[in-house]
Formats: sequence, C-alpha cells, structure tokens
Amino acid sequence: MDRHRLLTVLVAAVLMISAFITTVNADPVVIKDEEKGIGTETAERDRSLQDGTLIYSMTPVYPEDFDEGTYNVQTLSSSRFFTITDAELTNSGRSLRAVIRISSTSYAYIYPGTAAEAAAADQSDWIPADESSGFGEFTIDVEALNKEIPCAAYSKKKSKWYDRDIAFLAESIPADKLHVELSADGGTIADTQEAAMKVIYIALGIIIIGGILNHFVKRRFYE
Repeated sequence: MDRHRLLTVLVAAVLMISAFITTVNADPVVIKDEEKGIGTETAERDRSLQDGTLIYSMTPVYPEDFDEGTYNVQTLSSSRFFTITDAELTNSGRSLRAVIRISSTSYAYIYPGTAAEAAAADQSDWIPADESSGFGEFTIDVEALNKEIPCAAYSKKKSKWYDRDIAFLAESIPADKLHVELSADGGTIADTQEAAMKVIYIALGIIIIGGILNHFVKRRFYE
C-alpha cells in the first residue's frame, strides 16, 4: 500500500470514528452530594441542582408546573424486584399524589424514605399494600416529577426493609398541560448505559483500525 492510499484509509477511519463519537451525547449520571449542593434544594428552589441516580439533567416538575388533574405516568425503579406496572398521578394544584401498582404482592409496606428510616419509624407511618386487585398497590405523596424519590419496601418473605428509588417522568404529561419547558438533554440511566456501550464499540474500532494501519506501515517501510 503506497503512502497516498494509506493516508486515504487513515482519513476515512477518523471520519468514521468521529461519526460514532457525535452520537455519544449522554451526560454522566449525577450522584447525590449534599456538600456540593447536588441533590438538595434551596428555599428558592434552584432547579439547576439535579437529583438522583435514576435520572439526570432533567427539569424537576412541581404541582404548579402543570394543569390539575389525573394522569397515567411512566415511572422508573431502581430495582427489578420493585417494578411499577401502572401509576396514576393526581395533581391537586398544591400537591401530587400517586397510586402505584407493582408486579407482585411481595411487599407488605412501603415508606417514603430509606430502609433505615423506615425501620426506625412508627408503624403508623408505613404505607400498607392494597392487594384487592391481585397486585400490590400503594398510595404515595410525590414531591416532583423527574426527581428521584426514596421509597423503602418491606419484604414479606424476608421480613426486611429494602432501599428502593423511584421516579415519575414528566414526559408522560401532555405537552399542552405543561407550564414549563422540559430539558432537551435529559435522560435516564439506560441512556448512560447505551452511551457506555457505544464508547466500548468505538474503542474496539480504534484498536482494529490501528492494528490494520500498523500492519501496512510495517510492510511498507520494513519489508
């Protein structure tokens, strides 16, 4: 392979890699850090401080940010053992409340906090399951959409509290009901995992292309 053809192959490889790189646009997941202010809010409700490990770079949506009413909303859960199959959210204008249904009857109670907080709380503060539908249903207060909410769950089988985190997605609310503009760059942990796989594929492509180029360079100059 002459030098001109080698340069052509190199340019083509760079362009191909660049095309892949431009598709990897997911930001890193924001981890809670109270010392840095991430995951907390000031009295003025600074919406630039994003929260959680389920979602990132998304605008929190509060009761006053969309029309009153009842909506079926999409949710995220940090555990496959606490899969939410249905969520009905009601906005009273001053507060949000949701009825969530999970895919089993494995949990007797949930608690709006961590497992440690639930274990220390009075049982009257635990939210019991309604199993009349054949599945576990719970009614929970929601601070905001697009915001991670700690939701400890009490396992019947293990007689133990487990930490779970859930989030209600504002993209489920019809656009004409919203009073705010959602972040165009927001995403979920799944987006980050997809981006990570793309990076791995790019790295493998660079290694393969580098090996091929190295082979031809050695043949051209050393044989």
